[in-house]
Amino acid sequence: MKKLVVIVVICALSLTFVLKDKQLISEAVDMNSSAKASILMEAETGEILYENNSKQPLPIASMSKLMTQYLVLNAINNGTLTWESTYEPSDYVQQMSQQAGAVKLGMVTGSSYTVEELFIAMTVSSANDAAMALAEMVSGTEEAFVAVMNKQANSFKLKETTFYNASGLDGDYIGKGQDETNLSSARDVAVLAQQLIATYPEVLDIASMTDFTTSEGTRLWSTNLMLPGMPQAFPGIDGLKTGYTDQAGSCFVSTGVFEGRRIITVVMGVEAGGNDTTNPRFELTKELIEQYVMK
Repeated sequence: MKKLVVIVVICALSLTFVLKDKQLISEAVDMNSSAKASILMEAETGEILYENNSKQPLPIASMSKLMTQYLVLNAINNGTLTWESTYEPSDYVQQMSQQAGAVKLGMVTGSSYTVEELFIAMTVSSANDAAMALAEMVSGTEEAFVAVMNKQANSFKLKETTFYNASGLDGDYIGKGQDETNLSSARDVAVLAQQLIATYPEVLDIASMTDFTTSEGTRLWSTNLMLPGMPQAFPGIDGLKTGYTDQAGSCFVSTGVFEGRRIITVVMGVEAGGNDTTNPRFELTKELIEQYVMK
């Protein structure tokens, strides 16, 4: 009789653990069903700690600027540019400055801007005109710069990545075809972030800035609300790049150090919470880190 009771208890406990495991798996799936794609990677080793639909090419919006950052830093490193090099806005960039709704530095005809200011504006507040200006400084035209972007993507073996512009704006928004929109996969974006941080770790000095003041006295704030002191602050986060367009939806590639390891996360096409397209990407990033890193 005692043996029978023991067996019943063991079976009940086993069923409880099985149901609990299924519940945890279900919760994990439910948590990430709000994004079209996501991935969590250890930066140093490249180990994938979690991924969901991570190889599908999708619009990446301003996460494209990671490649623009990389190529500008290349130019500074090889002496083609310096942080003090100056730029006067071209007609092409001025046209972008007139676009309603696009995030921009708002350059003025006849004024000049340093590489440093343009790089900070592109990185912190995601200024699209600054990205275009830097592309012109590096390669003469944005078109020539895009060719270098795609060449570098091939060098990094980013198989699902195609660039059409330096900023990440949707093609139809800037007068091109809807299909001329920058595409990448969550895995490719994570690898690009990994390469950027490993080659130019100083990018984090700028990516971790919560705000800056332009040469014309305007204070601009970071789009990364997970940085210290920001509304969605999460200890350890020190970068990296948000993104949002109509085609891409809400996106975010983050990086930070947790339990002694630098982690990179990417979430793409995050479902809005009602009219809120900003916070869900940060909330999902936090959940991913808490569940798969901070166990």
